[in-house]
Amino acid sequence: MRLIGTAASGIRAQQVAMDTIGNNMANVNTPGFKANQMDFAEALTTEVRSANTKYAAGTAFGVGAGVVYNASGVNFQQGNLATTDNPLDLGIEGSGFFQVRTPDGTTAYTRVGAFKVDGSGQLTDQQGNVVQPSIMVPSDAKDLSVTLDGEIKGVVDGVGMLFGQISLVGFQNPEGLQQSGNNLFVPTANSGVPQIGQPGSTVGDQVLGTIKGQSLEQSNVDLTTSMTDLMQVQRAYQMNARLVQDGDQMWGIANSLRR
Repeated sequence: MRLIGTAASGIRAQQVAMDTIGNNMANVNTPGFKANQMDFAEALTTEVRSANTKYAAGTAFGVGAGVVYNASGVNFQQGNLATTDNPLDLGIEGSGFFQVRTPDGTTAYTRVGAFKVDGSGQLTDQQGNVVQPSIMVPSDAKDLSVTLDGEIKGVVDGVGMLFGQISLVGFQNPEGLQQSGNNLFVPTANSGVPQIGQPGSTVGDQVLGTIKGQSLEQSNVDLTTSMTDLMQVQRAYQMNARLVQDGDQMWGIANSLRR
């Protein structure tokens, strides 16, 4: 009797879905957060041939054995850009990622443009990852601003200066990027190689977005949709749990039969 095994696989799948939706909802106010989405597939293990005369002789039907966890994807739909007071808060209007170097030397990519100047004058993100290519901003720089094409400008001793150029990176298949924590992503074979260019330029077959200063991209989690999905998952979980209970009762009845 496959009932309990099939229902148990459904419970496991719905638990994963519930955890994923819960994590999305918990990050609804996290700047630059991209919602995760699950991909499940039906497990087929047996072919059954029907004796029903309305089907052609030898007609076989696949019997499902439950559900399997296929993959986890990221929804890279752009979130809203919210205005801030920090001139180094940068939002990307369109496609592309900022490029940073982590302390272990790994190059990672992010949509979160909450930048600052560290003690050595380098432009970094909030975790201390250095923006690439490296940009130095003097400690006495004033009136900082960032143009649409990524130029960081400011005033030092009354003289206007250009401190550096923000570059963006595009990928042929962003959905193939692998998450590495803190809203950072690393490339994989599925994402393709990084394609670096200035904001607003064309790299490969895509146009990179432009930079909007004093703005931060918000989470792209739709709270209403997530709450609806969560209710559907909870009902599916309850249904599968009930199937396990019914299967247990059926086994109990079978065990109590006497000849």
